Amino acid sequence: MALLGAIAACGSDSAGSDAAGSSVDPCERNASVGTITFVTGFDFAASPGILDPIVAEAEGYYDALCLDVVIQPGFAPQNHALVASGQAQFSNAGSFGEVVKANVDGEAGLVVLAHYGKTAIEALVVPADSDIETLQDLPGHVVGIKGDLPFSLQTMIGQAGVERSSFEELLLDTFDPVAGFDLGIDALPVYKSNEPFQLDAAGFEYRMFDPLEEDVPSSFGLLVVGQDFLEANPEVVADFLRASLRAMAFSIDNPDAAVDDALDLIATNVGSFLGDYTERPRWSVESALVADLTPEGEGYGQIDQDKFDAEINALTEVGVFESEPDWRAMTAPDLADAIYDGGTEVPWEPYR
Repeated sequence: MALLGAIAACGSDSAGSDAAGSSVDPCERNASVGTITFVTGFDFAASPGILDPIVAEAEGYYDALCLDVVIQPGFAPQNHALVASGQAQFSNAGSFGEVVKANVDGEAGLVVLAHYGKTAIEALVVPADSDIETLQDLPGHVVGIKGDLPFSLQTMIGQAGVERSSFEELLLDTFDPVAGFDLGIDALPVYKSNEPFQLDAAGFEYRMFDPLEEDVPSSFGLLVVGQDFLEANPEVVADFLRASLRAMAFSIDNPDAAVDDALDLIATNVGSFLGDYTERPRWSVESALVADLTPEGEGYGQIDQDKFDAEINALTEVGVFESEPDWRAMTAPDLADAIYDGGTEVPWEPYR
């Protein structure tokens, strides 16, 4: 991916060069691609990897780089299929394990561009009076799931020596954690930025097993591109990433304005159950994790290959992968590295 780094380094110039070395106008180059579709992993949630493209579009960053971007609500992992089929060019992912699994199982051709969350966003919650006092107490109990057990929790439980087959998994048709527990489940996977607030509001007392506290390697809030689109339009991808990274910094510095941009889109999405009461707490928690766990001297979203290595190694050890995949081919770290060029802020020179 060294070539991509060179492309990113010159992406803010008023003119660039194509593969043959001829002068090209970057605005015309980007505009010639036509409409670019970004599909989210969870509605228009105020979450890293979703909010930054929303803000980049709303605040005019994409337009300044002559990118015509449409933000489409989706739900992971279905959004990956849209990118794999070319119906969308970019998406976000809940974890690197999710990306690698999609690539291994379905040859999705997903490539990670930005790595915002350098820990897990999920946790496992049990009632305060539960007899599940340690993870080793899970066998024989019922865990409610929404789709599947998150990868970070699969790692946490596996590293505790607990076989997934030792407890029952009940597929829930509700996102209400109190309603979930009313069905008789004993434990519930949650997003630390969402369900705990709902449980607190309902006066439901609980205990939480947090992968971060257990030193479980995981990730959240990734920006992903289709490999075919990246190979055909590397300069365009670099500019999309540049605008998105700039939007992430804006969103952390201006949380209310950023969440307002998400709420404007949520209001247009018929049937959405998101709102001010969910998205401001969500962004407060998730943006703090991004800011706190970004290494000093680095910019938001730079890819940490060592953390990805630890995450995939751990998932392989607990049996998610039969053998360790060639995950490095599924990342493009040079792009963000070259954009920041050793600094912590995104250089910005609009094309118009």
